[in-house]
Amino acid sequence: MGDNLSLDHAIAAVSAALATAHDLRQLTVQRTADPDTYITITHCPDLAANHNQADQHTAYTATLQEAGWDQALNLGPLVLIPGIPPSDTAPDSYTAAWATTLDGVSDPVDAAYEARGQQHDCELTEAVWTVTDATGRPHIIITDDNLEYEPEPDHAGRVEPRMPAYDHAHTA
Repeated sequence: MGDNLSLDHAIAAVSAALATAHDLRQLTVQRTADPDTYITITHCPDLAANHNQADQHTAYTATLQEAGWDQALNLGPLVLIPGIPPSDTAPDSYTAAWATTLDGVSDPVDAAYEARGQQHDCELTEAVWTVTDATGRPHIIITDDNLEYEPEPDHAGRVEPRMPAYDHAHTA
């Protein structure tokens, strides 16, 4: 892992998650080269020890999923984590994708335009966002702008209500 660990916070976060339950000396954690939006984890066992590599990769995948990398995949000879932001992404950066369900739309292009229109619909008060942090961990956030909504204290999935602050004109 070497200097990669200090320069790449996604590699550092994945390594820290794995270190909670596994010996990092037996692992190689690295980014793919092109594109650099994947992290691979491979098991490098001590030849004197009798380790089953497939069992180890299953254990690594479970550890990573428990730590928030839901997209971690056990591919047998390695563990793959797709959807990792580039290595130069700032630690406090987030990528957000807004989701909506569209009924009765004839094709994907129409659905895209309909979703775009709903982003600025002043009557739309609730949205589901997938937010990915700088280490590649996805989070589902539900926002609700309905001022009558009283958030439940133990419902961590909701963002506090806020006053609608945007008045967007539709672009052509």
